[in-house]
Amino acid sequence: MLFRDSTPTACGLGQAAMGPFYCPADSKVYLDLSFFDELAQRFRAPGQFAQAYVVAHEIGHHVQNLLGISEKAHQMRARMSRRDGNALSVRVELQADCFAGVWAFHANRQRGGTMIDAHDVEQALTAATAIGDDRLQRQTQGTVVPDSFTHGTSAQRVRWFRVGLDSGELGRCDTFRAQLL
Repeated sequence: MLFRDSTPTACGLGQAAMGPFYCPADSKVYLDLSFFDELAQRFRAPGQFAQAYVVAHEIGHHVQNLLGISEKAHQMRARMSRRDGNALSVRVELQADCFAGVWAFHANRQRGGTMIDAHDVEQALTAATAIGDDRLQRQTQGTVVPDSFTHGTSAQRVRWFRVGLDSGELGRCDTFRAQLL
């Protein structure tokens, strides 16, 4: 679902300040179009493949929902401290980044290896870097608070997208068992 400003969802009011998001209650991805403007201008991550990475990340959350991962993580988070819940959220988000890479691998393969080139990959990696918790916190607060991360650092987001892109295997996206995020 494309929107600007705000839109009603089964998860409550979707607002531009939230950026793109997945709502498990209606199984829809909500894409705030102004976020893509901000991605290109403020975060200096322009390009169609940067946008495709963001969309694929949100679709990754839908895959997590279909596989039961989202519900299990939600149940676990309810029994955790805020800090531990944030750490679990990071693993969920990094897995969605990895799933985005898996999509890119297979989309490229399906089109004979000609859909994605090095420039496209660079656009996705620039976007992943731009929206890492560490970078966003440094820009908005001037300081970085790792315990408050919910999506992962720029380096983690890039790493997990690359894991999916390089392998094309969902099984390689097990961020929950990974020692190194």
